[in-house]
Amino acid sequence: MQKIKVTSFVVVLGFVLVSCQGASPADSQSHIGDIQGISQRAANLPVLDPSASLPSPGAAELGTVLGNDPGTASLKSDLEAAEQAALKAAVADLQANLSPTSNALIFASLESSPSMISTFLIPPSAKQPAKEGVLLASYRKPGIYQSAENGFSGLSAASVIGLLSGMFTDIFSIPVAFPTHSFTQTETKGDATTNMSMEIGKSEDGSSHFGMGLQSEGTKNGTSVKTDLSAVVDGQRCPTAEGQVSFSVKARIGSESGGAGTTQDLTTFVRATVGDDAEITSTTFDLVQGTRQVKGGRQVYIETGTTYKYGQNYSGGKATNTRVIRNSQNATQEDIDNLELPGIQAALDLGIASLASAQNAWQDGKCTKIVAVSPGTVQPGSTTAIPVNVISIFDGSNAPSKLMAALKGGESINPATLSKTPGNLSYVAPGENGKSATITLTATSRRGKATLDLTANTGGTAYSVSGESNQVSFNGQICSLEKPFVIDATFPGGGSAKTTFTPDSAAGGKTTVTGGGGGCDQTGGGTYTITSNADGSRTLKWTTTDTLTCPNIKQTRTGSFSLPLKPAPDATCK
Repeated sequence: MQKIKVTSFVVVLGFVLVSCQGASPADSQSHIGDIQGISQRAANLPVLDPSASLPSPGAAELGTVLGNDPGTASLKSDLEAAEQAALKAAVADLQANLSPTSNALIFASLESSPSMISTFLIPPSAKQPAKEGVLLASYRKPGIYQSAENGFSGLSAASVIGLLSGMFTDIFSIPVAFPTHSFTQTETKGDATTNMSMEIGKSEDGSSHFGMGLQSEGTKNGTSVKTDLSAVVDGQRCPTAEGQVSFSVKARIGSESGGAGTTQDLTTFVRATVGDDAEITSTTFDLVQGTRQVKGGRQVYIETGTTYKYGQNYSGGKATNTRVIRNSQNATQEDIDNLELPGIQAALDLGIASLASAQNAWQDGKCTKIVAVSPGTVQPGSTTAIPVNVISIFDGSNAPSKLMAALKGGESINPATLSKTPGNLSYVAPGENGKSATITLTATSRRGKATLDLTANTGGTAYSVSGESNQVSFNGQICSLEKPFVIDATFPGGGSAKTTFTPDSAAGGKTTVTGGGGGCDQTGGGTYTITSNADGSRTLKWTTTDTLTCPNIKQTRTGSFSLPLKPAPDATCK
């Protein structure tokens, strides 16, 4: 071990701090350890559902600090319940400000802060110019993610904070600029109390801001615990047109029990590049951690930093610029070894969890949108052109994307792939009535991924109409109750007419009559309805007022008619 050389720097909170820089590893040397473990850890992070019970970062922190101590298990449970109740209230507050029709925050109801500057006071990095120093940051590999498949077990407090702050940022940060909205809540469950504060906003450039604080404490059976957790997320979480994602997460994780306590101040700058398939191709985490520990009457502070760079799927990881930024005068190499790695691991957890949340959002249609109109009801055998474009949800600008079109049902959709939007698809309907189809569009680009289902049908069941009503004989065919149809009428004294039925809906509409015979003309019209009977059959009923004009006479009369609709599966409709 190198000889320790300590240089007096500045007094902060009673500590004499020094700035120093340790030897950095060669760029070719990997200090990330098990790359597959890092990738698997990210893959096992859950996607949070705001309508379900959310994880408690305080409980996760106590699980780390106190382990499975049976004397604190009940207190830990109370603290978890209090934090979950506070988080639930925050979700309810944001949902209460959502428009039920547009899923957008109702701006008039938001409390505005004077600026987008966070009210959450997380100490920034106190990085100083490098000096020739001696304390070495640890080069041991970060720990490997534990599986979170059983609820939220195995998640660190930093991972939970990263997931929670990411969820609020990505789900409730709507696609328009809006002033900062703030919220506070106090919840007590059993012997634990949680004070929660929250703020959320979005700037004109599309960057989002979210801040959250959870301060919890409880006492039971002579045991007292306190947790102090907060996070601030700022930056561009939707990929830009160049596929760049850039944001910062600052967090504080503090806990105290039995006169001993630890506080980690974490700063993680995340830069990711997104490929044309909406997948991450490279990631850089610039990490700074400052850990303050009080134990056995001794206080010590260590602040270190490092940069982790990964390729696709967290492959090819390398650590660079690993350094001690500052430390209290009484810090030893053993303190560095014991405190630096958990702090860096927490900062990495924070960044990976937050990036995972952002990635889930941009791959779930939160950043781009497909613009296309369903063909709806079409004629059998017809061809319908479908213009398609993909745009940014935030500013409406074009987001050229690869588009895949998959058809479920008849007849065909062409082409199945557009190499780049905007473009046109062509849907060919089946040549029969009563057929339906769903066209699923999937758009991927470096700006995100989006899906959209379009629907098409050939008008439902076809019907035939034949029979006599009110001494008039009728005959015709209905291909769709939602499209105009014609029924021919033959009168007992001679002459014929055509009645055109124009629907307002599938339940009815208006009629017009044209016809005549024997030198007479017949015109008129009225209304009609389609009624459903108890046995499932349908009946066409209509009333018409017609005028008969002949050389020597003009007569107006009103008549009502009723005929059953008979399903005609073999009808040939065009």
